[in-house]
Amino acid sequence: MRKLILLFIIVAFIVLTTNAQSIYKNIPLPKDIAGLNEEFSGMTIYGNRLYLEPQYGDHKESKLDGVFNLYSILTDSVNRVIEGRDTSLTTYRTISVKNLNLLADSIKARYEGFEAISIVNNTVFLSIETADQDRYCFLLKGKLDTLKNEVIIDPVHFISLRRYPAISNAGFEAVTYLPKENKLLAYYEFNAMPNGGCGYLIDTSFTKTPEKVKAPFLYFRITDLAAADDGHIYGINYFWNGDYNSYLNNQWVKSPEASIIKTIPELGEKLKTDPEYLKKNTYAAIVMLDSAKSRKWKYLRSFDGFKNNWEGIALFKKGALVVTDANRSSKQVCKLVYVDF
Repeated sequence: MRKLILLFIIVAFIVLTTNAQSIYKNIPLPKDIAGLNEEFSGMTIYGNRLYLEPQYGDHKESKLDGVFNLYSILTDSVNRVIEGRDTSLTTYRTISVKNLNLLADSIKARYEGFEAISIVNNTVFLSIETADQDRYCFLLKGKLDTLKNEVIIDPVHFISLRRYPAISNAGFEAVTYLPKENKLLAYYEFNAMPNGGCGYLIDTSFTKTPEKVKAPFLYFRITDLAAADDGHIYGINYFWNGDYNSYLNNQWVKSPEASIIKTIPELGEKLKTDPEYLKKNTYAAIVMLDSAKSRKWKYLRSFDGFKNNWEGIALFKKGALVVTDANRSSKQVCKLVYVDF
């Protein structure tokens, strides 16, 4: 009997450990684009291909005057890894982004990397984050040529999005296309002001002034969005403990642990045990709005945030693909995963 009990305990431990480590399905990227320098900050699916957007490309120092590439992978290849028919991704396409060097000097001088990507009717939309001291971030558009594997950027027509409030390393990282509205939705990264944050509805033609909208209240960063055909909007809610003072201890938010205990129960249990938990640990979750007009996020599920700076999301199967921005640091990893919800 004792041996049976011991065996049961061992099996239970293995099962629990396995589940804890299998919160998501890891999808190994092709070796050539799996390095820390890629810093994938945005992702979208278009035409049965997954498009990955590096923040800077391989040459950060050359900024918008250097080579910049996107990468695409067949969604069928991704699915084969998820289903266990393949162990990793092996092939990809390189998409050259042209005309960035022709952008206005006002954009080039402020450029701090690309942060989001959406593709609508062969038009690619790319958001640019700017230096902290600048009031505006930018949204570019360009034509996708799938035969030449190129994106030709329109260097003249772009959208300026005013950031508010001034938060360290925050921009419009979350951009998605709303099929029902036929508009782009962009949310600012920080939305924990008492009445929520700042967002914009943007006409895809870039001929109309963006419509300012309220972004629903949310602690931590919103690092990307993906809208479904039914109107639901899914986002990555990410927190790095090094952001504590920027995101949880500023003039709009002061030591919000008591509130977080009530609004995010799984963090609540940890904070009750250790009130300093958020100063020492990361947090990542998939959140959802029922529609673009919803005023409250729903927490769907959390997943590992340690070393994983999650910044890109694309809806896939019964969940989403999520990718990391490795931040050119050995303290991070370059990872593409599938999470279901």
